[in-house]
Amino acid sequence: MASATVSQSRPFGGSLFTRQRLPSSDIRILEPARETRVALAFAVAYIGAAFLTGLIQRAWTAPLWDATLLTSDTTYALGFKIGLLLVVPAVWIRRAGYTMDDLLLGWRPTPRSVLTLVVLFAAGLLLNASKLGPIREAVAALPPVEAALRVGLGCLLMLFCAGIPEELVYRWGLQTRLERSWGRLPAILVTAILFTAWHIPPRYFNAEGAEGTAGDLGSVLLGTGLPVLIVALVFGWAWDRWRNLPALVMIHWGVDTLPSVASFLQLPPGSH
Repeated sequence: MASATVSQSRPFGGSLFTRQRLPSSDIRILEPARETRVALAFAVAYIGAAFLTGLIQRAWTAPLWDATLLTSDTTYALGFKIGLLLVVPAVWIRRAGYTMDDLLLGWRPTPRSVLTLVVLFAAGLLLNASKLGPIREAVAALPPVEAALRVGLGCLLMLFCAGIPEELVYRWGLQTRLERSWGRLPAILVTAILFTAWHIPPRYFNAEGAEGTAGDLGSVLLGTGLPVLIVALVFGWAWDRWRNLPALVMIHWGVDTLPSVASFLQLPPGSH
């Protein structure tokens, strides 16, 4: 695998904003054309799986430990996210012959890099800092052991439901292969659109609160689609620029953690 050094290639004018640490041509992709087709097919099929998941949730809800968000539902969290978006791609990655070095692209756990991850996780948390007050009140009202378990589960679930699988599949997997075949800007845009698309069906069937209202597509597009698209474009650019998968996982995990914790503390969706 090529060394993850700063590239001298400067596409799009070569500014600091557009320079790549590691162009896709220097990333080991075993079968670029076939893997691009597979990644695209998976991303499209995952939208269909999201539609089916939303229908199942509407007919049968099984929240994990009485959590209140639809993303904490058994079907959504364990089947749709961990099963389809983490386990299935992880098996494919291993069988295809990729290694941890292929995922990390030169990243190593030095004191500086680990501190950066901590800072990025904290920055993600700050985006939902308004939820800290209700969370503190809910924690104080519970027995200490139960509160700790609910907070811990809310935190860890988002690492394995969101941070790792979404960045692994959509940034490392899909975007990198699209870039090799189609170029940088199309790769960022198409990945962001496909990433946004699977968020819509479960919310359309089941959402309430800030993510939109079930049955009201406009509210779901505004409450879920637009914010997710913006985040996907920012993350896509960050992956294009720095190729730092652990960094994206950590900030993504941070963004989703406090809403998940609030859900497991049984706070109503409208309050968090």
